[in-house]
Amino acid sequence: MLPKRIEYSVRALVALAGAAPRTVKAQDVADAQDIPSGYVYDLLADLRRAELVQVQRGTGGGYQLAHPPADLTLGEIVRRLDGPAADPPPDADRSIERLRHLWERANRVRLDYLDAVTLADLINHRPQRPT
Repeated sequence: MLPKRIEYSVRALVALAGAAPRTVKAQDVADAQDIPSGYVYDLLADLRRAELVQVQRGTGGGYQLAHPPADLTLGEIVRRLDGPAADPPPDADRSIERLRHLWERANRVRLDYLDAVTLADLINHRPQRPT
């Protein structure tokens, strides 16, 4: 299961991908994807910092994708938003180290799966690619 922040981010990107190449107002993203209005601005700022969206300021401005929908996989989106995994503290015992390796492996499998789906797949309602 993905964190709500990632889910909302993907939903926002889907809204922008569906409108590409036009810009979309933040409130329109929130309304279209049922994202809380107060949260959508923080979310879009995170997406901008991750270089997934661009902002066009001024009248007629808004948000748009920074990359074509076919070039953005869900795995890449998660990587850009989550960043590198934290290492355990140096004094961690062996059970924590083993657990960390288990989580890393599970995360790699999850990201490999998500790398098979692009934003274009989502907006075009394409079925999942076989694993």
